[in-house]
Amino acid sequence: METILVVGIDSVVGANLAAQLADHYQVHGLSQGPRILIDGCDTASVAFDAETPFDSIRQHTPDMVVYCGPAAHSAWELSTAARIKPGNVDIARSWADAAAQQGSRFTFISSDAVFTGPWMFHDEESLGICHSPEAAVIRKTEAVVRDVCPEALIVRTNAFGWSPAGDQGGWAESLIARLEANRLLDLDCIRHATPILATDLGGIIQRAWSENLDGTYHIGGAERVSPLQFAQRLADYFDLPWLSIRREETLSEKPEGFGAGETSLQTKQIRKALCVAMPMLSEGLDRLKAQYVNGYRDSFRFAEQPYHERVA
Repeated sequence: METILVVGIDSVVGANLAAQLADHYQVHGLSQGPRILIDGCDTASVAFDAETPFDSIRQHTPDMVVYCGPAAHSAWELSTAARIKPGNVDIARSWADAAAQQGSRFTFISSDAVFTGPWMFHDEESLGICHSPEAAVIRKTEAVVRDVCPEALIVRTNAFGWSPAGDQGGWAESLIARLEANRLLDLDCIRHATPILATDLGGIIQRAWSENLDGTYHIGGAERVSPLQFAQRLADYFDLPWLSIRREETLSEKPEGFGAGETSLQTKQIRKALCVAMPMLSEGLDRLKAQYVNGYRDSFRFAEQPYHERVA
């Protein structure tokens, strides 16, 4: 059985990917904050210093390292911009370097927020780049990973799903909590992306591994939506009340800032490589709701703060 090391299981992508892989691989997961428990996985909380990547990879000798660093968090999460710092580049370089020295394959989860509008559906070579400091850090991190691991798989995406931190974590989960509490939502109707359920993303990544893909690929949903539209659809699927501030939907000037503009992804390259269709948002929300009731949601949680299921 192959061994996979998932770095960053405190992220929505990392936690869901580790839980999903546990049925088919020997999975080790690392987080930086409180320890996260994931059914079927060996997990630990560690401080990411200069020696951590080399020590961890020597200890676990993984066939694949999946790095879900700050860029793996959806740009729609309010805390993501603060996570993106210049020091992220050196940390990612260390993990990629350690994987290369061990002979492990390397996958880096990146962000759609390297792009902005007015163009829609950015392909991998799009020139519509975002010039925010955070986007610049992510682009530099991608370049470093490519330099250290030329055969690395780099995935740009914007994923939603259940979080080990509950409604204090993932964007979709915090929305559900606010909808349940009948709170008025103030959501952006200008920026648009192509969000994908984290487990749908994980399934496509596994297919990319089986085909030995390397290089940069966009993996996103088949529908382009705004945060406001996403919340409306989420409320419908979970049969929750909907209270929203009405906002002007016309632009007087180009949106500025990290993830503030048009970050929708063109996925033609991955669809052609794998002969796979990207999921519709309705399909992702169907599966998200199923995970809420079938026990999947309880497969990962903070060790110090177990998840208590909300009453639907």
